[in-house]
Amino acid sequence: MGRVLAINISPVKGIEKNSIEQVEVIEGWGLKGDAHGGDWDRQVSIFPVESLEKVPPEKKEEVLNGGYTENITIAGIMPSDLAVGNFVSVGDAVIKILHIGKDKFKEHGRPYIVSREGRFGRVVKGGLIRAGDAAYAYSDSEASFLQCVQEGNLPMVQILLDEGMDPDARDNYNATALMLAARNGHTPVVRALLNKGADVNAKSQDGITALMATTYMGHAGIVEMLLAEGADTTMRSASGLTALSLAREGKHEAVIRILESSGT
Repeated sequence: MGRVLAINISPVKGIEKNSIEQVEVIEGWGLKGDAHGGDWDRQVSIFPVESLEKVPPEKKEEVLNGGYTENITIAGIMPSDLAVGNFVSVGDAVIKILHIGKDKFKEHGRPYIVSREGRFGRVVKGGLIRAGDAAYAYSDSEASFLQCVQEGNLPMVQILLDEGMDPDARDNYNATALMLAARNGHTPVVRALLNKGADVNAKSQDGITALMATTYMGHAGIVEMLLAEGADTTMRSASGLTALSLAREGKHEAVIRILESSGT
């Protein structure tokens, strides 16, 4: 996890920015009040302070004494995790990184390093950012997607799905994203996956389905949701278990009643 060290805006391009305590970030535009906002691919600039290590000794003092030229200054995230195509979640907002550095490097002041190591991109989710907010990096990968599913991180799950992530992505045990969300009781994530066409009756390597996983944990609301989407109550795991037998094993009376009333 990283942290937002500073938020900086300017109504005019090409000058040092003023630091503020918080800012509204507008989806598809940028930071409210900043001259770089607009319908293009460099709406927001982010600078990881770890990149200061790349400043040559003879430039160090000049760079450190220069005023902010990036929108968001962060610490605690390795620059290697801020690759093109990855996402940065800062406060309530999410930015997709589209460029590292500028087309033409600057040679003086803080722009020396920001023009080389700054991250530039588009706002894919708006919201409020405050100085001190947590910052996270997410890759556009199945591993990152499944982690977000497990954690119930709906904003990132939705963003990755909208970017084309397979809603039936599987982990090392062949469990689908829907199984993971259902097992952990993340109702909004289950709905998002179903809305994107996730296979409600997919099976893991042990023959477990999303319905079986959530009945064993006793998530009655998700059981009803999956049944409404066509979950098959007659399916059996590799060891012969059904959703109803798992609900009984877990002594989840509400789930047992739902399954029995469905004609199981």
